[in-house]
Amino acid sequence: MRTSTLSPLAEEVLAIAGAPLERAFALPPACYVDPGFLALEHEVLFAREWLCVGRAADIPQPGDYAAYDSPVGPVMAVRQKDGSIATLSRVCRHRGALVGEDGSGSARLFTCPYHKWVYELDGRLRGAPAMGGNPAFAPADRALPRFATEVWQGFVFFNADAGAAPLAGRLASIAELCGRHDLLNLKTGFLIEEDWPSNWKVAFENSCETYHHMGVHRQTLEPAFPTLGVRCEAGGAQHNLHIVPSADGFSFEPGANSRLTGDDLAQLQIVGVYPNLVIALSGATATWFSFTPTSATTTRLRVGWLVPSDADPAALPRERATLEAILAEDRVSCTGVQRGLESRDARSGPLSPIEQTIAEFARYLARRIATAGGA
Repeated sequence: MRTSTLSPLAEEVLAIAGAPLERAFALPPACYVDPGFLALEHEVLFAREWLCVGRAADIPQPGDYAAYDSPVGPVMAVRQKDGSIATLSRVCRHRGALVGEDGSGSARLFTCPYHKWVYELDGRLRGAPAMGGNPAFAPADRALPRFATEVWQGFVFFNADAGAAPLAGRLASIAELCGRHDLLNLKTGFLIEEDWPSNWKVAFENSCETYHHMGVHRQTLEPAFPTLGVRCEAGGAQHNLHIVPSADGFSFEPGANSRLTGDDLAQLQIVGVYPNLVIALSGATATWFSFTPTSATTTRLRVGWLVPSDADPAALPRERATLEAILAEDRVSCTGVQRGLESRDARSGPLSPIEQTIAEFARYLARRIATAGGA
């Protein structure tokens, strides 16, 4: 028998997620509004799960780094002198200033801009001016916190839970799919960052289903990838997957990738990697989306367009404009959804079979909550 200290809202999530998939309902509206529920998500998801910082290929040389304002605090993935990648906290161990720059950069050493404490690339404290007079100061204890780091399919992930199980094993069932698309070796064509006035799950779930194509993207995506062709595959403990066959005659370009089959070129294959990463495989290219909560009702969105190494640079502005137009449609839609969820009339509605991915995400969330509550 379970002894639980969970809130009524968390208990409601467990009840909804426990229903059969064919009778699935959406999460309770309060899950997208309540700051207390976001605090629970910080505890059971973001402090314990693998979170994506960016692409390893974007930090190729020792000292190159990519910063990320993660839900557990500002971090940076740093290429080490031996070629490995370490994820470090950006918070100086003196009085909390941030080392490194927002976005990305390259450094031989990391110097705090506040009081000039200096750190090695691996986070060790190298120097701290005028600290010799304090006998409580022990340089070996003042290293930047370092997190478990894993590179999967070219993405850099970190985990604040030092005892977390490796990520690769949890995503083994989609390794062959990602391998066919050569995800490991794709390079970044461009990055987009935006702030959306919606809960992170509104945005994440929106990217994990294409039921909305007929309404939101009726002139951009629906003609090529019609809603009613969607097929949801059985997901796993760490992911969901749905496939959107193209309309007659449409096919992605294969580029030099000889591993892609005819089906791979004639459909979108969209993977939701829990908790907050979505990867859309589109022939020889791919797009990744990361959704980071900045409050209970706001989200930081990061989008990367990935291309083969021989991609034509002249095509990138056109591709960016297309993606920005689609994101603008999604932003308007998610903003409206958020407004509706905040109203007193909001209710949990039944899900369509082509929203199986949303039901699977609810089950994932419920499992994490139940574990925290002693299930």
